[in-house]
Amino acid sequence: MNFEPLYELKNRLENVAVVGINLVKDDFRLKRAVEQVKEYSTVAKVFKQIYDMGSSLISTDDEDKCDLFLDLLALLDAVLCTQATTYSGEKPQEIKTIAKTKDFYKELHYSELSPLLYALTETGSGRCEIIENIIENNSKLLNDFRVKNYMIHGLSDKYSEISYIITEELKKQGKEVIPLLKDGFDPQGKRDMISRLEIIASICKEEENDFYKYCIENGSKEMKENAISELKYSQDNIDYILDLIKTEKGTVKNRAYVSLLWMNDSRAEKEWDKFFKKKPFDNIYSFQFTNQQWAIDYLNNFIGVYIEELKNKTLKTAEERRVVENEVAKICSVSFNKEIDKKLDYYRELYPYNKYEVKRILSYYIVTQPNKEVTDLIKELSKKYEGEFLEQEFLISLLQNKPETTYKNFSKFAGVGKDEKGIKKLFNSLFNDNDKRVSKNKEEVKAREDFRTLFNVIFHIYYNEENKEYILNWQNINDYSNTKIKLSGFDKKWYDIIFELDNDHYESWNYYSSYNTGIKRLYNPDIKGLKERYGEFYYNLVLSRIPYNEDIEFLNKLGWTNYKDFLKGKIDIEKNPSAFANRVRYVGYVLQNTLISESDLIEQLEEIMAINKKNPKVPINLCDRWLERLKSGVKVKEL
Repeated sequence: MNFEPLYELKNRLENVAVVGINLVKDDFRLKRAVEQVKEYSTVAKVFKQIYDMGSSLISTDDEDKCDLFLDLLALLDAVLCTQATTYSGEKPQEIKTIAKTKDFYKELHYSELSPLLYALTETGSGRCEIIENIIENNSKLLNDFRVKNYMIHGLSDKYSEISYIITEELKKQGKEVIPLLKDGFDPQGKRDMISRLEIIASICKEEENDFYKYCIENGSKEMKENAISELKYSQDNIDYILDLIKTEKGTVKNRAYVSLLWMNDSRAEKEWDKFFKKKPFDNIYSFQFTNQQWAIDYLNNFIGVYIEELKNKTLKTAEERRVVENEVAKICSVSFNKEIDKKLDYYRELYPYNKYEVKRILSYYIVTQPNKEVTDLIKELSKKYEGEFLEQEFLISLLQNKPETTYKNFSKFAGVGKDEKGIKKLFNSLFNDNDKRVSKNKEEVKAREDFRTLFNVIFHIYYNEENKEYILNWQNINDYSNTKIKLSGFDKKWYDIIFELDNDHYESWNYYSSYNTGIKRLYNPDIKGLKERYGEFYYNLVLSRIPYNEDIEFLNKLGWTNYKDFLKGKIDIEKNPSAFANRVRYVGYVLQNTLISESDLIEQLEEIMAINKKNPKVPINLCDRWLERLKSGVKVKEL
C-alpha cells in the first residue's frame, strides 16, 4: 500500500499549524491532500475516519476547530506509526515498531487525554488525585501509546507518590514499553532511572540480565545496589556475584551477598555462611523473600541454635531483655511465612521473650491458615499463660463457632453483667491506653485490657449489605493487604453492648478514630431498631465536633431528620464564639445535603440572631444570609 498520500496530508496539517488554523479553508494544497485520501476510505474504517475528519476541517466555519485539527493530526501520527514506515531521505524506510499489541492505540480524543497529560507533566497540587481517578475509572487511557512517554516522564516527578503510582502502573505494561524505558537511560541517573530499572526487571526478569550487568558496571552506587538485586533471576549469575564480592566494598558488596540467597549452588551457601556469622541480626531480614531450600534450612538451623543458647542465658538487666526482644522480633518477621519444620515449636519457646510478636503471628495464622496444630498451640499457651490469649481464642470462636456461642463465651469480657458505672469504666479504656495510671487494681486493669482487646477484634468486622453477610477483615503481615473471611454471623446482642455509650463519651469519639469507623462498618439495616440507635449515636457525634460530609452521607442513609441544635452543636456560643464560627463554616460545606427542614433551620437561625443581639461577639454573617434566603422561599438544598 502506498502511504504517501497520508504523509502528504500530515505535512499539510503541520504547515497549517505554522501559518494558522483559520486559513485552512483557503489552503488548496490541504484540500488536495484530503481528496487524495478519499480512495483509501473504503479500505479500512480508520482511513474513512481520517477522510471525514479532514473534510470537516476544511469545510467548517466553527471558530473552535482546534480539537478537530489536533485529533486528526494525532490519528495520522498513530496510523503511520503502526505501518512501520517513516521518511528517511526521499522514500519511506522500514523501521522497527515497539507497538506489537492490538490495543496500543485507542481512538481517544485529546480532550480525554489532556487531564492525564497535565497530571504527568505539570506541577502543583491535585495531580495525584487525577491520576488515581483515571486508574480507577478509566484505566484504558494508560494503554494509549501516546501516553507511555509521558508516564515515563512522570517517574521523575518531585512528588514521590506520583512517581510511585506510575512505577506500579508501568510494571503492568507489556514488553513494548521496554525500548521507551531504555531510551535515554542513564546508569548514573537519579531516582527516575532506578525506577526504570525496577520496571524493566519486573517485566523482563532474567531476559534483561545483560542490562543489569551494564548498570552494575557503569552505574552509580545506588544503581549498582539495585541492579545487583536483579541478578537473582538467573542461576547463571553465581560466578558473576562471587566476583562482585571479591571486588566491591560496603553496601554494594552486601547486596551481592543478599543475591547469593537466590543461587542454588553450594558455593553460595559457604560464602553466605562466612558473611552471616559476622553480624547475624543485621542480615537476617535478607531471608524474607528467598525461595531456595538451602537458605530456608540455614535459617531453620540458626533459629534452633539461637533458642537453645537463649534458654541457657540469664537476662539480668532491662537492656539485655530489650536486645533479646528485638532479636526475637526479627526472627518472627522472617520466619512466619517460611516452611520451617519446627516453626510452631520455635514460637512456643520464643513467646516469653516477645509476647506481642508471637501473638500477632498466631492471630495471622488463625485467620489465613487455620489448622489443628495452631489451635492446639494456642490452647496450650493459654493454659500456661492464663488470660494472655484472649484475642486468639476470640478469633478462633468467631471463625469456628455459632454466633450465639461466641457471644455466650466472650461477652463477659465486654462488661456484660456489670452495672452502668462499671461499663462506663470499660468504655473509657478505648480512649486511654495506659490503664496503670487509671487504676492500681490489677483486676481492674486486666478487665480494661480485655475489653479493649475484644473490641479491637470486633472493629475488624464489617457487614456487607449487598451479600447480607459479616466479614472479618484482617491485615496481611506480608504486604499489609487485607484478608477477608466470611463469618457464620454476628450475634445482635453485641450491638446492645456497643450502644451502652451515653453522652458522656461522645466527645471522645473523634471522627478519625478507628473505633468510630469500626462501629459504622458494623451497621446492619436488617436488624430492627438499629437504624434509630445508629442515628442517635452518630448525630451525637456530629453535635460534639464539626460535621463532615461522611457524617451527613451516613445520616442520610439512616433517614435521619432530627437536626435539633445542628448549628451550635454542644458549643456555648456566648462563651466560645470563635468555636461557633468555625462550626458554622463547616456546616456550610454540608448543609445542602442535610435532611433538615426549612422550618427547623429558620428556628435555629432566629435563636442565634437573638443571642447576637444580647452578645454582638457571636458571629452571624453566614447565619444572617441563610435566614434571609430561607424566608424568601429558598430551600435548604439550594442554600
